[in-house]
Amino acid sequence: MFEKFIIFEKNLSPNTVKAYKNDLSIFEYFLKKEKIADTEEIDYTFFKNFLKFLDRYNYSNRSIIRKLSTYINYFKFLEHNKLIKTQLSQKISVPKREMRFYEFLSKEELEKLLESIPCNNEKGIRDRLIFEIFYSTGLRISELENIKIKDIDFKNSEIIVLGKGRKERIVFLTGEAENFLAKYMKIRNYFLYDRKTGSYKSSEYLFLNTRGKKLSQRYIRKLLGKYLNASDIKKHISPHGLRHSFATHLLQEGASIRAVQELLGHSNLSSTQIYTHLNIRKMKEDFIKFHPRSK
Repeated sequence: MFEKFIIFEKNLSPNTVKAYKNDLSIFEYFLKKEKIADTEEIDYTFFKNFLKFLDRYNYSNRSIIRKLSTYINYFKFLEHNKLIKTQLSQKISVPKREMRFYEFLSKEELEKLLESIPCNNEKGIRDRLIFEIFYSTGLRISELENIKIKDIDFKNSEIIVLGKGRKERIVFLTGEAENFLAKYMKIRNYFLYDRKTGSYKSSEYLFLNTRGKKLSQRYIRKLLGKYLNASDIKKHISPHGLRHSFATHLLQEGASIRAVQELLGHSNLSSTQIYTHLNIRKMKEDFIKFHPRSK
């Protein structure tokens, strides 16, 4: 049934499919817990109790909204195929999404982070390129880990990215990112060399570990934590925080919100508008700090 649902939804990224599976397994668990055997038994009280259940497990408002959206889509699929009689999709009320102010690095902090990465060996050059590309492009971590050599236009310093909903977009490399990409390509074979056989493996992916495999998201997160500590930056920054830094710095320098929307690969402008709120907050802080009558 799940496979048919995924086909029905279509163009979902692997991460979205994984999230859907997880969301539906949680819902299935709660159905069993409440001893619900028939969809006719599912009513508003059931969903009210389900929300309380999610709240007890400290799911964020954003996560709960995504889960409820998954269930609405799944129920619509079941209704569309006449697999259930009850209009369950009509019974779910999605709460309003809370406004979130994301942590990001200042320009000075980002320079400090990049400079903390030693580039005197192969791993250091690879790591520096990872974070140069993060800052140059604003990629999601899932997009960065999946960059393939064929996606890179070395002549024009561009990368074709397959984003959410399997939408393609082009992102651009800064001079520094271009410089470290050239350095990395010269030593990339270090990661492909099989010390047991004395031969070289092959891989279509740009970023590799010492076994010639694609770097995992978990490893990239560990690298970020390592270099944040090395640069003595106390903020709790995730790879997504680097994406927020990219967008915020562009807007601070005068880029249009529409251009930033395209670079980030946002389908809706509302997803990008969070960054205008970040800048308003910074402006207010400066106003309070510097205006003679705000003291």
